[in-house]
Amino acid sequence: MIDSEWYWRIFEGDATFGDVPGRAAARDFLYPLAGLAKGRFTIDQIAVDGDGDGVQFRAAGHPIAIRCRGLRVERFVEAINRGFAEAKLELAFAIVESRRYELRGVLVPRGAAPGRSVMRTTRP
Repeated sequence: MIDSEWYWRIFEGDATFGDVPGRAAARDFLYPLAGLAKGRFTIDQIAVDGDGDGVQFRAAGHPIAIRCRGLRVERFVEAINRGFAEAKLELAFAIVESRRYELRGVLVPRGAAPGRSVMRTTRP
């Protein structure tokens, strides 16, 4: 489950990573995503850039780097999914509203049409 603070930030239009964007991206999204991916593919070597503005990680052995300073969450999800496509993974990451005021990260088949429960800003 994604921290409930993100629910309000996303729906109120203030879904950026804040003062230490790399750390927030790693803590709130990448570490939980690594657990979600377990048994399907590996997400490892998660590291925050020295300046704190970005993250680096590997998905299925493919290196991915994302600069997070000023980046909106939906653009972060898009960057993750570009990295997954480059790694030739047939899955995409999406953030869904599982219950009112609750968000979850999910892996869906790439190209799957987002349903009503997929938030409007985080299409796979």
